[in-house]
Amino acid sequence: MTAADRWEVGSWFPLWHGGGPGWTDAPDPLRLYGSGRQALVALLRFGRETHGWRRVHVPAYYCPPVATALAEVLPVSAYDAGPGTGGQRPEPAADEVVLSVSYFGDAPLAPVRRGAGLIVDATHDPAAGRYGEPEPDWVFASLRKTLPLPDGGAVWSPRGHPLPPEAPTTVAQRAAVCGILSAMALKADYLAGAGGDSVKAAYLALHAAGEAELESAPVGGPSEYTRHLLASAPIHEWRQRRHGNAQLLVASLGSLPAVAVTAHRYGVVLWFDSAARRDITRRTLIGQRVYPAVLWPMAAGAAPEHLRDRADRMLFLHTDHRWDADDMRRVARIVRASVDVPGVRPGPHVLPAPARPVPATEGALEC
Repeated sequence: MTAADRWEVGSWFPLWHGGGPGWTDAPDPLRLYGSGRQALVALLRFGRETHGWRRVHVPAYYCPPVATALAEVLPVSAYDAGPGTGGQRPEPAADEVVLSVSYFGDAPLAPVRRGAGLIVDATHDPAAGRYGEPEPDWVFASLRKTLPLPDGGAVWSPRGHPLPPEAPTTVAQRAAVCGILSAMALKADYLAGAGGDSVKAAYLALHAAGEAELESAPVGGPSEYTRHLLASAPIHEWRQRRHGNAQLLVASLGSLPAVAVTAHRYGVVLWFDSAARRDITRRTLIGQRVYPAVLWPMAAGAAPEHLRDRADRMLFLHTDHRWDADDMRRVARIVRASVDVPGVRPGPHVLPAPARPVPATEGALEC
């Protein structure tokens, strides 16, 4: 239960208490790891050592830290593809594997040739059951983006291919999860009305530190807490709520000036006509406790110019099970007021100061 003065939308999950049927139709066999990144690294290592993979093709519009981690396992070739852009279809050699992304839960781009195999990143809708055509050889996902988990990633094969071996949970993994679970518990208390700004500052700092520790943890299994929640949470009910909320939010937003609005399985994406309008809208939303994500920021030289421009003009709005129809209508009112900022025109301009300081961990970037 959220106190009236603690209402917010977006940002990290608080600790969840409850029960349900779990992931009733989870792939079998399923390999669980400490994060989506660990799951993908484990799969690429397995393919390199078992199948002789020599290269991985990765879309240029992709989470930069993950792409960097992959380069430590195999040489990486970026192909020109991103959400809603059509894109260049990779043509892998016989010993090269392709990574395709289900952006926001949409169908991923298929390669021209299959090469050594097709991997799909299904992070934005892992319980979908189907992941585009042709059927991928392997699917992996970070489970923490759609579920209130402190850690967890998974890899499976819809085509029945061998999977990388199971890995024990490491000491580093448990240490990172301990901090993240503490942050989730503090956030749940804060949202319920306990404490003040110092509690919020404490859980933001704890979560950021835990995320940094998780990023550097070696490949291993997930925490015991994550295994428990996967077996006991109403995962498909939450998935339906997330999609229904996205459709309701888009309907409530209606037509926005200079912004294209699209509903997806993962949530709602706003595509702005300029980076300047996106930036000031993001600041305004955060000031109203609506914390959008940027999926993903692209540094100069990391992707073709048109994809960097696209990343600079997007915001993602969360619609998951934490919120109901009234929350989505409230978000719509806030977004409409935030987009229509007096005196703001497309193109370069000086950004005004936010209404209050914005911690770097609010409106967090997600990979």
